[in-house]
Parts: sequence; C-alpha cells; structure tokens
Amino acid sequence: MRIFPACRGVLLALVLIAPATAQEVGADLADPCRDPSVAPAGSLDTVRAGLERGVCGMSRFVDRLFGGGHELVEAAGGNHGRAGLALRWDDLDGIGLDGRLRANLALPAFDRRLNAIIGRVSRDEFVTDETVDVGPLAGKFSDEADAAWFAGLGYGVHRGRSSRFDLGAGVKLDSPLNPHLNARYRRYFQPDEVLLLTLRSTAFWENHEGFGLTQAFDIDRALTPEHLLRWANSLRWSEETLGLRWRSRIALYHALDQRRALRYELFARGETDGRQPDLYGLRLTHRRSAWRDWFFIEAGATLFWAHGILPADRCHGCPGVSIGFEILFGEAYDQQLRGAGQALEPSAYDAQ
Repeated sequence: MRIFPACRGVLLALVLIAPATAQEVGADLADPCRDPSVAPAGSLDTVRAGLERGVCGMSRFVDRLFGGGHELVEAAGGNHGRAGLALRWDDLDGIGLDGRLRANLALPAFDRRLNAIIGRVSRDEFVTDETVDVGPLAGKFSDEADAAWFAGLGYGVHRGRSSRFDLGAGVKLDSPLNPHLNARYRRYFQPDEVLLLTLRSTAFWENHEGFGLTQAFDIDRALTPEHLLRWANSLRWSEETLGLRWRSRIALYHALDQRRALRYELFARGETDGRQPDLYGLRLTHRRSAWRDWFFIEAGATLFWAHGILPADRCHGCPGVSIGFEILFGEAYDQQLRGAGQALEPSAYDAQ
C-alpha cells in the first residue's frame, strides 16, 4: 500500500501553489447566485439568514462546507483550490491514507478566461466530470477510482448567470502519459425559491478510454432553513463502458450552526450491461470548520455492499470509518467567508 509519497506530493504542491493566491487578479465573471431572483451567499455569521433567502444560498453553504459537483464558487474565478488528507478504514480494503488536491490557477497574462489546473483527484472527476459525490475526502474512497496526479488547461468559453461552457485539455501524470480532451456545459435552473436544478453535460476523449459522454443532473431542495435535500445523478457512456455507467446519491444536509453540518447519505452505482448495482450503501458524515474559517475537519462512518467481479472485490455489509481535514485557499473562497465583512465569532471549541 503506497501511502506517504502521495501525501508528500499533495503537501509539496500546496506549498508551491499557495503563495500565488496572494497575487490574484480578480475576474468579473457572472455568478449564478447574484441574479436578482436568487439570494446571494452570505458569510457564516449570517448563514441562517442566507438559508432563509432560498435554496441557492443554502446550496452555496453546503458546497463551501462539503464541496461538490456544483462548485458555484468557480464562477468567481481567480486562483482557488482545495487540499485535504484523510485516514480511512473499511472491511474490504483495510486501512489507507490518501491526499487530495485540486488547484485552479488564473493566467491573466495570457487570457482572463484561461486557467491552469493541477491536482491529485479521481480520474472520474478530472476527465469525465462523472463524480456526483459531495465531499473531496473520505466520501470518495469507497466508490471511485484511486486518486492520481493530473495537470491541464481550461478555457471558459461562456460564463453567464445561469449557464457556463468550458473547454479543457490535460494529461494524467503517469507512465505512460494519458492525455485527454473535454468540453463541459452547465446549466442552472431555479423554478422557485426552494428548488435548484443543475445539469452538466460533458463530452470527452481519453487515450485509454476513447470517446465518451457524461450527463449529470442534481436537484437541490431547501426543506427548512437548516435542511437541504440533494439528489445527485450521473450517466456515462464511452467506448470502454458496458452499456451506461450510472451513479446516484441522495443526501440530507443538516446545518447545526454556522460552523458545523451533518450529511446523511444513500448511494448506489452500476452498469446497465453488468451487475445492477455493483455497489450501494449508506454514510453519515460530520464536518466542521475549526481554528480558521478555511480549515475543515471531517469524520464519517459508512456501511456498504460491493459485488465486484473478483471475490476480493465483494463485500456484504462492510463497515468503514474515516477522518480527515481539508484546506480551502484562494480569493474565490475568501469572498464567501468575508460576506458582510465581519469575522466569525470563535466557538467554544476553538477557544480551547
């Protein structure tokens, strides 16, 4: 089991990238949450007021706290990213330590719409935009490919209030190198103040997998000022898949206070020409910010069933636990944390 090289790589990359965030150039890009019909995101001090203003503000709170496929904060542009380290154990794979990093670096000297991307993430996230997970740490260990190093360039062709279209090219930093191209279109719909729909359509080509298409759709519904229900789905077809590869998750988020939230989650995965499903389970995650607004601690427990082709990939009612931390960096996230321009009040936990 390879543990420490990957973690050292994440920490080294973070050290190299972080200084660049002090020299960011702001980008006046449209923000889907700034539409007059959509409530703007608030700071953590005013999170309850933000949640009461509608589902967009609550989705923003969830995405900032847990991360996720929406990443509405991307619309803010500039240098930003997330880096984390997690320790997990489950009855199928045993114990493991893994690091994750995704950094978007603006390149205003060339073109304000051009950005560089580097990270240690799942291939499904970087190439096919298939992931429907809602957290970059422990939640991804059980049903996604192992993390690997990727680098690439992205170009924002169109970024409006309710839609965006991006082109990307990159390579998996492995031997042999595995290049890829993709085009991604996102569309946001908010039929009323408590419902937000997100559609993501991606066409991609990868040297190993060939040509493929991914269609993802998420439904967010604000149930109360403290509760958000999210149903996230994706379908992928490629020259390598057996029929359609599908994933589905339904998660209930509970905001305990300005710094803490719980996620209750059911998930399943399969292929239409293979075992239906080949993985399913449930998961409970607690996540909170601590010591700094941009530092998060996450702990989770899961119970899952796996039906792999090989006996070693099969598990019936397997338990798992995980704990990790994550750092958010960059002006795009700082804008949300500043909100009304007031610092967070320290909690009793932080004062200890």
